[in-house]
Amino acid sequence: MNKTKKHTILVIDDEPNNITALSEILKPEYAVCAVIDSCRAVETAEDEMPDVILLDVLMPDMDGYEVITALKSSPKTLDIPVIFITGLDGIDDEKKGLSLGAADYISKPFHHDIVKIRVKNQIKLIERQRQQALMTKIAHSFFFDTFTNSLLTDTLRMVGEFMDIDQLLLYKLDEGVLVCQNEWIKPELNLETRIGGRFELNENLSSIINNLLISKESDLCLHSNDPVFKEAMKPYRVNFHNYITTPVFIKGKMCAAIDFSREDDGRKWDESEINLAILVTDVFSSVFERDAMENQYSIVENSPHPVLSINENADVIYVNPAATHVFGYTKREITADGLGIIFGNETLSDIIKQHIPCALKGETAGFESRIIRKNGEDGVSVVSLFQMSGGNLGIIIRDVTEIRKLEKENEKLFLDGLTNIYNRRYFDESIPRLIKSLSRSGSMLTLMMVDIDFFKPYNDTYGHSAGDDCLIVITEILKQSIPREDDFVARYGGEEFIVVLPNTDENGARKVAERMLINVRDRRIPHEKSVVAKHVTISIGIITGVVKHTHTAKDFIEQADMMLYQSKQNGRDKYSFNII
Repeated sequence: MNKTKKHTILVIDDEPNNITALSEILKPEYAVCAVIDSCRAVETAEDEMPDVILLDVLMPDMDGYEVITALKSSPKTLDIPVIFITGLDGIDDEKKGLSLGAADYISKPFHHDIVKIRVKNQIKLIERQRQQALMTKIAHSFFFDTFTNSLLTDTLRMVGEFMDIDQLLLYKLDEGVLVCQNEWIKPELNLETRIGGRFELNENLSSIINNLLISKESDLCLHSNDPVFKEAMKPYRVNFHNYITTPVFIKGKMCAAIDFSREDDGRKWDESEINLAILVTDVFSSVFERDAMENQYSIVENSPHPVLSINENADVIYVNPAATHVFGYTKREITADGLGIIFGNETLSDIIKQHIPCALKGETAGFESRIIRKNGEDGVSVVSLFQMSGGNLGIIIRDVTEIRKLEKENEKLFLDGLTNIYNRRYFDESIPRLIKSLSRSGSMLTLMMVDIDFFKPYNDTYGHSAGDDCLIVITEILKQSIPREDDFVARYGGEEFIVVLPNTDENGARKVAERMLINVRDRRIPHEKSVVAKHVTISIGIITGVVKHTHTAKDFIEQADMMLYQSKQNGRDKYSFNII
């Protein structure tokens, strides 16, 4: 079972007294590790993978500026926030550190409260980014995947693994009894299923819960931090006595509850965990509300989403109040002018030719569309078109403008800042999912490791600015050399790239590699220090094979790396190929 986990802080300082002082300040709240030798700083950071790094500026061998440059060049440590600790107080010194990627500064001598606040600020930012990515992923799956029981269970799994807890249960309320309908239990615990378990809300318990909820000013959340609630729940708990329970409401009425549980290790739930539980519950509340709307037309008048009813000719015959509020048009304007004023004529044509025929067959037609408000503002919506009783068609329009903005912000986390292609983080997170998916169908996968030959001499000769320009040009060549939408290139680190080609056999892989080599040669980027040619060249390692359920991402990466090494040993400016 999970033990108490603390965020890790790495202190890099050649002065033992500074390490001792910072450790005394931070150890009550964080796990602190330290390295004195600045030459071992990057290696230690890659091994420990701390949440935040405190880095001294003035050190022998490698100073702080050199260390942070190395940290930001490593794919593993690139995103770890670095706080400089320094006795320097010049504006130029601070400007230099910030330009190299420092997140903040802490001045010497250390002030106890300032150190804690600045470290905590970085930890909060990290947690917020991680939670934001999770919530975007959950919201995206609920909006675009078919609403099924397995989707609910998979969402519980995602949340449980993210929070590193032991159990998540979803109860539906049925005539005063909460019945467990979905569960995620940490597999290694080997606990019996809770599906079908019943929890009766008797009068005494309902009274206690209502009184506690009324006493809370904002969040509707109950947890074992509260001794009154913990005592009241003691007779009803199974396995875990450290928990958060959040009621799920639709239009002010409780319809379900979510139970987040972990081992009772003496640790209370912190604010970020409670807030995340509330956010997750809000998403479930929205999902249940959407499901009810799609199945019970009688509540559309009170729906927060625009709901319309049309006939098979796309004439609008009903408009709910939310539609007039969201779009700014009156009911008369929408019914008189039709769907064109909301979606535009091009989308209206698609609705008539494609989506209405689909809905008339009894299928739900779903699509994403631009929406046009009366005040001229554009938005993005997810539209569901379905058949209703009586032969008419219903349209539910969900405004996802803010979600799309959030997704764009999160995309930046997965893009390389220089080349604007996917970064190592994206590759590391996506390749295991791709391998799992391809293994189900016994499909093929080609992985290529691509390295720019003699890139360090190139940088030394032409300068880092020219090196950056070279990386950008090579990126564009690699992107133009891959043929299909599902293929992608990611920057793996430094001058190394990785190319992912799903459903690509040996013949296709060789063609792509030849195309890349030729396109780079033809670009004739000057390189006087290259031993291969007087222009920039690349070397490629390729691994191809049918993906089996026993394969891991590591299997493909290591084999591709071996082939890359073989290409370099055989003279570079070529590819080496193997079948896994």
